[in-house]
Amino acid sequence: MTTPTDLLMKELRRDGARPLITAYDGDGGRVELSVATTANWVAKTTGYLADELGIEPGDGVAVDPVLHWLTAVALLAAWAVGAEVVLGPAPRADRLDVPLDPMGAAFSRLVAGYPDSYVPAEPGGHEVVAAAPTVPAGARILSALPLDRAGIGYGLLSPLAAGGSLVYASRAANLDSIAAAERVTHTAGVDAPGLPRLD
Repeated sequence: MTTPTDLLMKELRRDGARPLITAYDGDGGRVELSVATTANWVAKTTGYLADELGIEPGDGVAVDPVLHWLTAVALLAAWAVGAEVVLGPAPRADRLDVPLDPMGAAFSRLVAGYPDSYVPAEPGGHEVVAAAPTVPAGARILSALPLDRAGIGYGLLSPLAAGGSLVYASRAANLDSIAAAERVTHTAGVDAPGLPRLD
C-alpha cells in the first residue's frame, strides 16, 4: 500500500531539486520549496512529533487544514510518523500547532534541532493516497483549496503522485498573473482564464 511518504521519497530520488510547492501569502510574498527542501522540513517535523510530542503509530494528530505550505509539511510529517491525521479540532488527538508565518521562521525554531532525514518505521496515510483523484502527469496545479479531506487530493497528494507541483494562493490574490508567471497547467478551487479546473 502506497503512503504519502512513499510518494515523497520516490520524487526525492527522481528529481529532488525540482520545485514542489510554491506559495503566495496575502501580501504578495512568495516561498518556493523543492522536493528536497520539502523532504527536509518533513523529516525535521517528524522528529519533533516523535521525540518532543511522543507521537507513535496510530496516535491521533489534529492539523488545522488552512492552505499553507507548512500545513502540507505538517500533514506529510504526521503520516510519516504513522499518526492518524485529524483535520480540524479533535478532543482525542494531539494538536500540532503550526505558526503560519510566511517563511516558517517560528516553526523552524521548534524543529531545527532534529535530523535532516527520517526513516519511518510504520508510515501511515495509505488510505488518503488511495482516495486521491488522478491528475495529468507533471501537472502544475494552482490551488486555493484548504488542505481538508476534499483539498488534500488536488492540493497535495495527486500532484505528488503524478510528478507534478503546486502553487498555493488565496482567492483574493492576483491569480491570473500568478498562473502566468508560474506556468500553471490546471487549477483547483479557483478559476483562471484558459486553464482547466480539476475539482
